[in-house]
Amino acid sequence: MNIGIDFDNTISRYETLFRKVAMDEGIIDGNWEGKGKTELRDHLRRQPNGKKTWMKLQGLVYGKHMQSAEMMSGVANFLLSCKVRDHKIFIVSHKTEYGHFDTEKISLRYEALKWMETKYFFDPEYFGINKEDVFFADTREEKVKKIAQLKCDWFIDDLPEVFDENIFPSDTKKILFGSYEPELFHNTTILNSWRKISEKILGQRTDKDITAWLKRMVGEPLKEIKKIPGGGNSSVYKVEVSDGKCYALKYYPTLRLETRLRLKTEFRTFRLLHQYNITNVPKAVKKDDNLNLGLYEWINGEDIRNPSNDDLGQAIDFVGQLYSLSQRIDGNNIARASEACLSANELVSQIEIRLLRLKQESKHFQELSAFLEDTFESLWADVKDASISIWPLESRDDILPQKKQTLSPSDFGFHNCYKTKDEALTFLDFDYFGWDDPVKLTADFIWHPAMDLDPKMAAKWEEAMLDLFSDDSDFEDRLKAAMPLYGLRWAMIVLNEFLPEFAKRRRDAGKSSSYDPKISRKIQLNKAEDICDKVKVIRSQVIFT
Repeated sequence: MNIGIDFDNTISRYETLFRKVAMDEGIIDGNWEGKGKTELRDHLRRQPNGKKTWMKLQGLVYGKHMQSAEMMSGVANFLLSCKVRDHKIFIVSHKTEYGHFDTEKISLRYEALKWMETKYFFDPEYFGINKEDVFFADTREEKVKKIAQLKCDWFIDDLPEVFDENIFPSDTKKILFGSYEPELFHNTTILNSWRKISEKILGQRTDKDITAWLKRMVGEPLKEIKKIPGGGNSSVYKVEVSDGKCYALKYYPTLRLETRLRLKTEFRTFRLLHQYNITNVPKAVKKDDNLNLGLYEWINGEDIRNPSNDDLGQAIDFVGQLYSLSQRIDGNNIARASEACLSANELVSQIEIRLLRLKQESKHFQELSAFLEDTFESLWADVKDASISIWPLESRDDILPQKKQTLSPSDFGFHNCYKTKDEALTFLDFDYFGWDDPVKLTADFIWHPAMDLDPKMAAKWEEAMLDLFSDDSDFEDRLKAAMPLYGLRWAMIVLNEFLPEFAKRRRDAGKSSSYDPKISRKIQLNKAEDICDKVKVIRSQVIFT
């Protein structure tokens, strides 16, 4: 199979580089609040002589600063998987020899080839692409002619204009890389991640793919690779090397504009915690940012199905260790936890965003529409107003002060840990780690559907958290106000099953091939109903007493 790929913004990524170069060149200052290349382009074009400024900036990024560009997430995995299958890769780029207004006359084509060389594109032991199979065109028409000449079965590009050319070969299948409205583009597949592109062209990844990726990370001969069922968006494998030693390999999501670098977050977190002698998490061994792979210590343990008081005690102790670390560490280089809620307004906003998305989908599902209209929305209106009215003023609208925040795994509970033979717990899944309100950690531990704590254990947990965070005089009042809201937030989360592509993500993460989305949606809707019933009880007990 012949597969053609565009270069700029398809293989190479410049999202952060454009902003950095623009600031270094004095084109924008540090107060500019926009994000990404597209926002920057639109901002500059609105300025006097903005078109010229933008073209000059492009020349600088693609030329003088090209070697600082990143590889698009997931490209490396795709190229290695193509090599495993003996598919031919062509790179065809619309790129002039020199950038606009470049007085230094730096060759953009030479810099692009140099970048590819440093990324092992032409290394026969790595991607193994022939340098002669990289082509540059002065015009878009010339680029399309080259695609036709190469007889590409597929072509991947981030610009729809390429596919709009009248002479684009009709027998070449088109993949438009990015987030576009499907109805605007006929006979074109629109995909926003390289993982999806790989699945479209190559099918589901195999053990041969994983082996090819792993060879770039592990210097030891591989003995066995076994996929571990379950998980969310990430996939986990047990890897055994020739000497019998085992590792956990984690393959992270690869979205085009992934704002949360999950591999980087989790790997750094495990290193940080071990550095401060918090050792009941796996050791981080090695990572490959281009391949989105993290290699970790393998933990021999079992899932916790019936947590004991000792298990609860270990969970409480772990939260205490994190809070103690929070008080003595410079956390400026640690971001917020995923979907952190640092004010009442943030929490309410998150729920309303989820509600809006589900309402948009409810036109396709009568049972979802009935639940939202008959059960959720009236309860939400009552709880929202009552909770906000008793929420402490300090963090009702404004962000909770840093000194009252804690480092949090974000998705914390017995569903994300193993118990070893010596009854010790090892806590897993820290790709959402960061700063958060300890109230969220406390409430989520109780509300998470996978936890299913009995009332006595939930009460012990809440009592322990009240004691642990007693230095915060508003903690108890904030928790009382927040508990019903977090319950309703979870009612929205469990209904993700109704959102587009959710069933596919379930399968990709290792769920059974017998997974039935209709049955699963019914189960999740029952869970949401149960959560709302519990919220009604809490509302009457807490808010109106």
